Amino acid sequence: MQDKLYAAVDLGGTKIYAVLADNRGRILSSVRYETLVHEGPEAILEQMANSVRDVLAQTGAGLSHLSAVGVCLAGFFDWQKRLLIHSPNIPGFDQFGVEERLSKKLGVSVLAENDANAAAIGEARCGAASGSQDVLYITVSTGIGAGLVLDGQIYRGSRGFAGEAGHMVVKPDGFLCGCGRHGCLETVASGTAITRAANLALQSGKTTILRDMARQQGGSVNTASVFRAAHDGDETAQEIVSEAIYYLGIALVNLVNMLNPEIVVIGGGVSEAGEQLFAPLEKTIENSAIPPAAASVTLKKATLGVEAGVTGMLCLLKEAEIRKER
Repeated sequence: MQDKLYAAVDLGGTKIYAVLADNRGRILSSVRYETLVHEGPEAILEQMANSVRDVLAQTGAGLSHLSAVGVCLAGFFDWQKRLLIHSPNIPGFDQFGVEERLSKKLGVSVLAENDANAAAIGEARCGAASGSQDVLYITVSTGIGAGLVLDGQIYRGSRGFAGEAGHMVVKPDGFLCGCGRHGCLETVASGTAITRAANLALQSGKTTILRDMARQQGGSVNTASVFRAAHDGDETAQEIVSEAIYYLGIALVNLVNMLNPEIVVIGGGVSEAGEQLFAPLEKTIENSAIPPAAASVTLKKATLGVEAGVTGMLCLLKEAEIRKER
């Protein structure tokens, strides 16, 4: 008898990543597309459906072999109404029933979850926080997301919007965020914010090695370039990195004080800066969080990378199946 097959799709503002897995969670195939953000939700929904068909086709299987699909979404997912209320980085996904719409396209049940929640479960079950019951997961990338695993389960709040750390207001007079407010954490500490600050510095005429890096990269710099320049002693890059880490540190201190997690896992592209990021954050928590909470928390780099969200969705699909069988 053929193993049950499960698909998981990670929908983000820049990419759609889908995998097919067997009953043991072993990933059999995967595909990655650039999200067609400018073509609207219908085109993106079709991309998601095609991504599932493609991972099946890679293994020679068809939709009839598929047990369920899990989707993690970048945005505010109402867990009670089963609607994507709004996605700051994917225009047009307002009050959108992703589960129902995708299920109709594929003819199979679909389970949706906020992407940071899914990644938090992935890291808590199979990644950097494996075996821990109280985990705070922060992803610092294009934006900043967070997922809470408390007592071994996702903490969603009353409707599913808990854990939106990227939209903590830390600089009220700051830049406009995609959520419509000013000064959210992701406007000052995300990869997008770091890149914007670097390009503004270049436009202002500051003396910096970032200018040479920009010429080599087609006129602009990325987050990795800024961290590299800071490591090499460039004062402008160091100021940009320090400001981003300062605000991220404030957020982490408040979250550690409030939630008393056992482990804080940091993922996303910015986490690739390694000790440049982690060492000052550890010091900030040690110096500024309440001593008992600071002493009991460990800061770790995420280990699952791009697989975090889909791994979490595969775990949630399996757990949902177990509950049905009881």
